[in-house]
Amino acid sequence: MEIKKQKTIGILGGMGPVASANLYYKIITVAQDKYLAEQDYDYPPFILYSLPLVGFDETGFVDPELVKNQLIAGVKRLESAGSDFIIVACNTVHYFQKEMQEAIDIPFLSIIDETVKAAKETNCKIAGLLSSESTAKLDIYKKSCEQYGISIIPPTTEQQAEINQVILNVMAGAQGKKDTRVLHAIIEDMRKKGAEVVILGCTEIPLAIHQDDVEGIQVLDSTQIITESALHYAREESETNPGLLAA
Repeated sequence: MEIKKQKTIGILGGMGPVASANLYYKIITVAQDKYLAEQDYDYPPFILYSLPLVGFDETGFVDPELVKNQLIAGVKRLESAGSDFIIVACNTVHYFQKEMQEAIDIPFLSIIDETVKAAKETNCKIAGLLSSESTAKLDIYKKSCEQYGISIIPPTTEQQAEINQVILNVMAGAQGKKDTRVLHAIIEDMRKKGAEVVILGCTEIPLAIHQDDVEGIQVLDSTQIITESALHYAREESETNPGLLAA
């Protein structure tokens, strides 16, 4: 029996824990659905470090410098533990993706870059964005989307406040149908404004709304996308780096 060796995925999670657990679960289900995983050895090895991040809440950064230092220590810990490459189960902290990549000697697979690539594959020119407040204000997705000629429709101030509350509810395990309705209304408003797809650019948001809840527009689940990218890279035999972050 030939067992194909897979790369070890390092997962920096805890931002928040519920979203990180969802990513872990998706690794299992995508491996089953896409690669027909059955036996234990069919799944990739991975190391999960759940980092109880300080200086960070449902809006995003409270103390960016403090957050950056913890992230750098976190990716170094995963590298030392034996990870072959790293993913982070949070969109907002990719503001420091350059610093995280420079702190380690193994590849860093970016949830932002992979999600924007998925948006490009839809041939869209305008994308709505549901994210944390910091992700929106710091233009984390906008900068990457512009490289592919994609414009971003951000939420209004009032909509962002509603999104923040949904994120907080998910972090507390208290999300419900009301949160789904809130996000659905925002997505519909973005569609009317010209969005061709909507990016769920916060790993808490896919726990409150799914494609099955939305009609007339495609939603891009950043958690699902980074999971599929990580599993693909873990199975690759080549040592080509998975899109190292731009300097």
